[in-house]
Amino acid sequence: MSRDILRRWPRVRRFCWKLATSASKRIPLNATRFLAHCAGVAAYRLDARGRKRVRRNLANLVPRGCDEALDRVTRRSYTHFAVATAESLRIGRLPRRFFGAERLEVRDPFGVLQQTPIPGPAILVTVHANWELLAAALHHLGLMREAVTIALGHGDPFIDHVFERLRASVGCESVLIDRGPLAALRALHDGKLLLLAGDRDYAGSGPQVPMAGRPMRLPIGPAALAVQTGAPIIPLYLGKRSARRFTLIAGRPLYAHPDAPKHEEAPRLTAELGQALARFLLAAPAQWAAFHPVWDDDPGSTGSGASGRQSGRTATVG
Repeated sequence: MSRDILRRWPRVRRFCWKLATSASKRIPLNATRFLAHCAGVAAYRLDARGRKRVRRNLANLVPRGCDEALDRVTRRSYTHFAVATAESLRIGRLPRRFFGAERLEVRDPFGVLQQTPIPGPAILVTVHANWELLAAALHHLGLMREAVTIALGHGDPFIDHVFERLRASVGCESVLIDRGPLAALRALHDGKLLLLAGDRDYAGSGPQVPMAGRPMRLPIGPAALAVQTGAPIIPLYLGKRSARRFTLIAGRPLYAHPDAPKHEEAPRLTAELGQALARFLLAAPAQWAAFHPVWDDDPGSTGSGASGRQSGRTATVG
């Protein structure tokens, strides 16, 4: 219900965003987190239809029969999303110590993050969980100095501009999806990093791959770009261990085989990327922002592309 109101009444949505951005500048971080948590609790209680959808989305990531755990994860998804959004509105002003060694654990079994910054061209792919904070973490660690991200607009120039400024403050240029393919190719040809979220297919035309045992359509963009440019795909994930502690995980880099047929390589890379992203989602289901139908076998699902365009959320895609 609450999401429908914001979607149908653009003035209300803009007012809420203005209020949130103003509060992020004037209220201390801990107080902002508390207010965001309260807003998340209120949204969970009011959004009956959305609550059922989120519960259905997360059910595949929680052991079967654990209804209490599933209810808890569903409730936490609302509060976590609200708090993460509030923190995202401050990424340009977060101190370096926010991602210091005492707060951030780095798991890099493949040595992806040993070079500072990460050498480009490279395609960094994550999921919709703390994705804005991931850019800030890479920036503060010196791993990302100049990058481009492709974003689905909110349908409001004011909100789009807010996120453009926030991402620019951590060295990430934000490009709307209508200019995405050309901008992505140009960035990789210029040796830059491309930061994408690969768990939603907004076009609705990507390959269907198994994600945690259920079919989901993933965008073909990251794999197609890797095939065209030879750039590696690097799965990355920033998870929260507590309010002030994070874990940054780097998955195995994926490379296109230069001698293999391109029409075979893109689906193969997408399937392998899906396996990496599924492990991220299973690690912390409550941190996944999944407020729209995501599984292709859901009754009444209209597909990831349609639901994504209706949601109005900003999200990087390939």
